[in-house]
Amino acid sequence: MRIAFDDGTLLLNDVSDSVPYAEWDERVDEYRARAQHYRDIREWAKGTDGQATLHESTATVTEFEDDARAYSDFHLTPSVAIEPRDYQQEALSAWRANDRRGSVIFPTGSGKTFLAVQAIADAGVSSLIVVPTIDLMNQWHATLTNAFSDQLPDGIGVLGGGNHDVTDITVTTYDSAYRYINEYGDQFGLLVVDEVHHLPAPTYQQIPEMTIAPYRLGLTATYERADSEHEVLEDLLGTVVYREEVDKLAGEYLSEYETIHLQVDLTAEERERYNEEYQIYRDYVDSHEFDLWKERGYQEFLKRTSYDPQGRRALIAKQRAEKIARTAEKKLDTLDNLLKRHYDDRTIIFTANNEFAYDISREFVIPCITHQTETDERTEILEQFRTGEYSMLATSQVLDEGIDVPSANVGIILSGSASKRQYAQRLGRILRPTDERQPARLYEIISEDTMETYVSERRRQGVDTSADS
Repeated sequence: MRIAFDDGTLLLNDVSDSVPYAEWDERVDEYRARAQHYRDIREWAKGTDGQATLHESTATVTEFEDDARAYSDFHLTPSVAIEPRDYQQEALSAWRANDRRGSVIFPTGSGKTFLAVQAIADAGVSSLIVVPTIDLMNQWHATLTNAFSDQLPDGIGVLGGGNHDVTDITVTTYDSAYRYINEYGDQFGLLVVDEVHHLPAPTYQQIPEMTIAPYRLGLTATYERADSEHEVLEDLLGTVVYREEVDKLAGEYLSEYETIHLQVDLTAEERERYNEEYQIYRDYVDSHEFDLWKERGYQEFLKRTSYDPQGRRALIAKQRAEKIARTAEKKLDTLDNLLKRHYDDRTIIFTANNEFAYDISREFVIPCITHQTETDERTEILEQFRTGEYSMLATSQVLDEGIDVPSANVGIILSGSASKRQYAQRLGRILRPTDERQPARLYEIISEDTMETYVSERRRQGVDTSADS
């Protein structure tokens, strides 16, 4: 039997029809399988039932030829003097015990990258690290360079952001990995996927499907998806092998924290406009019985708005009502009071969109970071926030994940989605311990008796430490 890598798949020559995961390809008169099944097919061919070592460069069974594998073995020792925390060591042990496959769920700020560095050293094979953004790719590259570059003759590779340098340890973005995985899917024995909750997207699923990597590690703070598509991750990467909750780490490894929910009234004028727009939207939804809290229900609503004039008017009314609640006058008064109260703290103000973030920036004369902020400017703002030159900054959703944000101890949510993931990410931004070890506070300012009330309740589910005002 001969197994070979071919454009993101495996070609199996001189094999019986009992080979698992394979289908006959009449174009080449050979069996073909997804590259992700390399490990299982190899073990089936060797008749080992999973006991073969994946560090063997040649098969020990007669007439088995493995031409698929192009990745290397090596011995690495991370160049870091930090000892793994107890939960990081437990997570690594759980992953290793699961044949070095599976996902680990850590709260934001608790050391996912450090765990990955340990896993790369433990696996001892060529590794591909996939991340969602170029900013995060650069951060991972810096971390891995510090940990391993002096032990690798070609350094740490980068695939994405204008770079095309593939080495034994390479960092890439989801988009670049999707584009090139059919070419490089045989060159890595370990696949590390950061912010793995993005992977279930149909195009991104091809990344693990088209690589032979027998070892796989998914990392995230927010594994579950509202559409339940996270269930495909078990097949692509393995089961969840370890999970650590925020509350268990608060105090010893993360800051103690409390979440405080403040409700404000709309002005008489705002209330009148809100009720008018909301009723237009509500009447349309009720007449069609959409279940808007389920993804399919909301998709059906949006679909109808594309061809139904009344549906389109309902969507516009919903957006107008949301904006009235989001930008309520008394929210700014409350924000003003909070900023005066926490003038000595490091504070991040979160909004749902760029427009409101810029409004806050102008109103309170504080720096602002959005998706429109140039990389150099964003880096400079974050550095000044880190040093304390800036004690406050406003942002839209760009800081929710994928950017290394300096430690803050106060967060203020003025608006956001119903996503538990977004809420958890924003909470995580204020949980990195400061030198003073002061408790962190996450404020949420909600317009009372509006859609924001229900949105807030849904996104807060699972976070227990709270107070309402």
